Amino acid sequence: MKKIFFVLSVIILSFSLSYAADNEEIIKADKLYMKGKYKESIDLFSKIQSQNQKDPKVNYNLACAYYRDGQFDKAIEHYKIASDNAQDNVFKSANLYNMGNCYYRKQETDNALKCYKECLKLNSEDIQAKHNIEFLQQEQQQNKDNKNNKNDKNKDNKDNQDKNNQQNQNNNNNNDNKDNQQNKDKNNENDKDKDKQQNENDKNDKDKDKDKQQQEQDKKKEEEKNKDKNKNQQLLDYFDKQDKQNKDNSKDAFAIRGAKSGKNW
Repeated sequence: MKKIFFVLSVIILSFSLSYAADNEEIIKADKLYMKGKYKESIDLFSKIQSQNQKDPKVNYNLACAYYRDGQFDKAIEHYKIASDNAQDNVFKSANLYNMGNCYYRKQETDNALKCYKECLKLNSEDIQAKHNIEFLQQEQQQNKDNKNNKNDKNKDNKDNQDKNNQQNQNNNNNNDNKDNQQNKDKNNENDKDKDKQQNENDKNDKDKDKDKQQQEQDKKKEEEKNKDKNKNQQLLDYFDKQDKQNKDNSKDAFAIRGAKSGKNW
């Protein structure tokens, strides 16, 4: 499986050593760099760069020290200064190649690919740049395919989820309808029982009213009967009284008729 080349361009030593002939600090900084003491190397190169801010060779060496120390933003900053102020295309291409490495370390694939392509324009024989361009293009295509596959899978999952949700919704609706129908049937049954009970109550009320009316009628008949009886009794009493009166009058009349008339002397 192909991998990206992260090897720094070897121009650093040739430039640093040629430039170091008149400067012991540069030689010391180079030695620290070669021993892997990148922070100490950065300190010395930064001191030198402060006195030669646009010097392409010093900025290049400082950028390489930052790169080895993992400070990729700082490395990019000084590679760019070195490239902008360089006259030699091979040197510029070396800076661009190393900048591409920094961007890839930062997971900025598009910027890395752009740097590698610029590097190849200036130096068409840079095999490592060609390899990295091919690698990144394949990686981008693979990521694109993976993204499409992921989107297709997500779409399928979403469709399945929507289908399941719809099925669940339908099931819930069916259950709700079933429950509603059961409740409706239960309510209808309750209404029927309620109506039946009401009819029974109405019947009982009617029977009570009927009994009450019958009682009132019976009472009224009894009262009428008693009234007639009283009336008849009164008549009987009246007739009895008249008969008695008539009898008394007859006695008086008889007494008068039986009395002697005139004087008896």
